[in-house]
Amino acid sequence: MPLIEPLVTRTSTSLKDARTRAIHLYRQWQKNVPEIMISYHLNMPQAIVRSKIREQFEKNRYVSDPRVIDILLFKGRIEFEETYNVWKQYSHVLRYFDANESDPQSDQFMDKFIEGRA
Repeated sequence: MPLIEPLVTRTSTSLKDARTRAIHLYRQWQKNVPEIMISYHLNMPQAIVRSKIREQFEKNRYVSDPRVIDILLFKGRIEFEETYNVWKQYSHVLRYFDANESDPQSDQFMDKFIEGRA
């Protein structure tokens, strides 16, 4: 597996430049989904992994400060580099997918607690 070139930090000159860099990072994530799935032996459809990546980008969709976008891009690039180079453990990758599954259980517990059954 080839290593990614070292990360060079740069700042965006405008909001348009930041948007272009964000799209580039998003495409880089999406293009490497099959290889990431093979590296981590993920037993789930590619569509789930791709939608989770999209969800992470959508969280910050309405950020309009270029300095904040630059920080988010830097963090996203680091996450990509660590994931692509298999510097993360399997459990670290699965944390992204387990977050949504644990929420309904806590709601059920609270309902039971309020009713006095727990």
